Amino acid sequence: MRLGVASRPVKNLVTNGDAYLFVEWNGQTLMAVIDGLGHGGEAYMASQKAREYVEDHAAEDVEEIIRGCDRHIRKTRGVSIGLVRIDRNTSRFFCCGVGNVETRILNKRPRHPMSTAGIVGYNVRKVRKFDYPYNAASVVIIHSDGVSIRFDPSKYPYLRREPQRVAEQIINQCGKETDDATILIAVEK
Repeated sequence: MRLGVASRPVKNLVTNGDAYLFVEWNGQTLMAVIDGLGHGGEAYMASQKAREYVEDHAAEDVEEIIRGCDRHIRKTRGVSIGLVRIDRNTSRFFCCGVGNVETRILNKRPRHPMSTAGIVGYNVRKVRKFDYPYNAASVVIIHSDGVSIRFDPSKYPYLRREPQRVAEQIINQCGKETDDATILIAVEK
């Protein structure tokens, strides 16, 4: 897959409370955007601890990853998280999210799986997994709430060819100065 990622901390801070992950193995891809609550060092510690857990458990079901992460990061301030797994062996997308991380899947029939309310590491009550058909023409976009949901992917006609350029443009144009901001764009080659 071609990957575009842009991530930056809130204005006037050096430490970014957002994290992301992209792992591929045996026809599988797992990608995540993780948003530590608040900003600065404690948000960074929470998002990094969650990222490490997700990476160590990447082969598990996306629902189980979030439930396990919820238990694992209890002593942090918590995170919002969006996960997408592509299983090319079964031609399926599996998506799961908690909190204010947005996911969009652009293909013949665009999808926008909704995250459930809550904070991973604090009060996850319900986790909902979405299961969609996968095709190689798909684009996956995951972003933290530091990126305005108002951006329109159709305004970037070179999205499939240059996901890194688009990720950087979206952060520059739609990133909120008052929050850490991360966007991950994945496109099949």
